[in-house]
Amino acid sequence: MATMIKNTAVNKNSNKGSNAASIKSHANDAVVLKKVEEASKTLQRVGLPVQK
Repeated sequence: MATMIKNTAVNKNSNKGSNAASIKSHANDAVVLKKVEEASKTLQRVGLPVQK
């Protein structure tokens, strides 16, 4: 019976990550503000489930 070996190479340069200073803030984005308003109206209408 043949044995299969998987060789995986790790490329340390592929995931450099993101710098927090380069990430755009969506705090004042019109779409985000609309979604937050809709969510707050839904929560006021429906409410949160009771904790058990």
